[in-house]
Amino acid sequence: MTTSFNPAPVPFERAETMHGLFEWCAERWPDRTALHHRGRDTTYRELAETADAYAAQLQARGVGRGSIVPVLLPRSPELFATLLAVLKCGAAYAALDLRWPAGRLAELIEHLDGPLVVAERGASWASLWSPPERPVPGARPAAIDVGADDACAVFFTSGTTGTPKGVVTAHRGNVRLFDDWLFTPLDSGAVMPQALAATWDAFGLDSWGVLFNGGTLVLLEDTLELATKLRDLIAIHGVTTIFPPTAVFHSMVDNDLDAFAGLRAVGTGGERLSARHAARFLEAYPDIPLYNMYGPVESSVAATCHRVRPGDRPEVPLGVPLPNTQAYILDGDRLCEVGESGEICLGGRGLALGYFEDDELTARKFTEIALPSGPERVYRTGDLGRWTGDGLLHFEGRADRQVKIRGHRIELDDVERNAGRVPGVGACAVVPVTGADGAYEDLCLFYAGSGSAPGEDELRARLAERLPGYLVPAVVQRLERLPVLEDRKLDRHALTELAARLRTAAAPVEAAPLSETEAAVARILREIIGVPSIAADVSFFRQGGNSLSAAQLCSRISRDLGVKLRISQVFEAPTVRGVAGLITAGKP
Repeated sequence: MTTSFNPAPVPFERAETMHGLFEWCAERWPDRTALHHRGRDTTYRELAETADAYAAQLQARGVGRGSIVPVLLPRSPELFATLLAVLKCGAAYAALDLRWPAGRLAELIEHLDGPLVVAERGASWASLWSPPERPVPGARPAAIDVGADDACAVFFTSGTTGTPKGVVTAHRGNVRLFDDWLFTPLDSGAVMPQALAATWDAFGLDSWGVLFNGGTLVLLEDTLELATKLRDLIAIHGVTTIFPPTAVFHSMVDNDLDAFAGLRAVGTGGERLSARHAARFLEAYPDIPLYNMYGPVESSVAATCHRVRPGDRPEVPLGVPLPNTQAYILDGDRLCEVGESGEICLGGRGLALGYFEDDELTARKFTEIALPSGPERVYRTGDLGRWTGDGLLHFEGRADRQVKIRGHRIELDDVERNAGRVPGVGACAVVPVTGADGAYEDLCLFYAGSGSAPGEDELRARLAERLPGYLVPAVVQRLERLPVLEDRKLDRHALTELAARLRTAAAPVEAAPLSETEAAVARILREIIGVPSIAADVSFFRQGGNSLSAAQLCSRISRDLGVKLRISQVFEAPTVRGVAGLITAGKP
């Protein structure tokens, strides 16, 4: 029976809550560096005292047990103090991304209906609270009885209705991992770059997992900085451990394999790990453990883990369940035998409380199953998998229209519904495009429309105003009509084949001479996308680029040319000439 592969439950040793684990460390190592940010070190004592002072102010503004607090702050010591302060109040935080379109942020904040919004001074949100530069020394919040089952955070994921769905997680989900964490063990001296966005539950892997075990975080701008500055992070800051998302790990292995030298451990997750990239890493670094982690937000941060082995071919397993986590393979409500494919269902103390204000969806996705040991609540992931005889869980794909691209969980319906809301757009369909390793790399949007329908680049720009960058399709193609099968259903197979051809089609080479700035942009794009030539007046999304390429382009332009561009600007002018114009306009 496959239930024997699951670990026996173990009690929490140090604390029942997230802030309890942090306080446990702060009491023992008050003078250790908790955070390093832009030349400034923050000790555990300083972070704890700031969090206390913030919590006292938040309580005075009505934040209490059961509140949900939207937080829109850049990565900084103040962000971490704020998140800890919210938890100390018995509330849950909902970290939102400042780069998301304003309309989407307003919709989420209204939906959460919190007592206030935490953002920097000058923000226009109602009921604004901004972290003070100099908190009141010695201020402490009133004690709140917070337990393992209380909500700690809300994370928004792409939704089939076109509206993001909020997953409400509990303290126990994080504590079950970080009370005794294999990746950055207690008092191990781990130093880790913090690069994952707080909007993603995996944020815990390169933040809370370190702060709850006495280590040090080096705060970065984003994962692209991790990929480009790893050597300096190791040499200057003594970084020992990193967790890049799978797509970023693949890119680092391809482009700078030597940069990993000197690390103690590497973890990755977010989508299927390429066995080819894992083998290249292990061949170069046989003594550095490489961990593949898996788990949807509904199971809090991570559900399984596998230390990758040289013989993991042709696929890298998802591994074994983490502490206080159960994994089952089900065919309906029936437990599958070893080797039999079925739906991966997760149980244990990592399970989320449910979906924010959506009892119907919660009841449908979190169900009770009958096991030999008795009834158990599980989350039906929609992922397909199987157990092998050695007790390892393997991934076999999805059972629905959900995909993962660069670590982001995407409902294709979400993109389609938002595209359909653009005036003039008629029928539309989104299909994912796979790369050489079989992982999804991009989205392709096909649409038909009236005479007033927007052009392809205009539609992408309109979507960039509504959606986060990772939801904006790399390729947008207008068709006279969408293909259908004999039963009048959409022919998604034909669209997938067309998307693959569009994604790899060679763009015409621009013959006209380039300006100095245009030549610099073209050179950067050729290096990022990996193509020998690039047209100056053709969208680089049609030449192999994607939203990750756009983010890398912004990073390189800032570093090499000294001009900061927003990703949304690149979506609006996605050509060599268009980006060069933005650079010229942005130069002092």
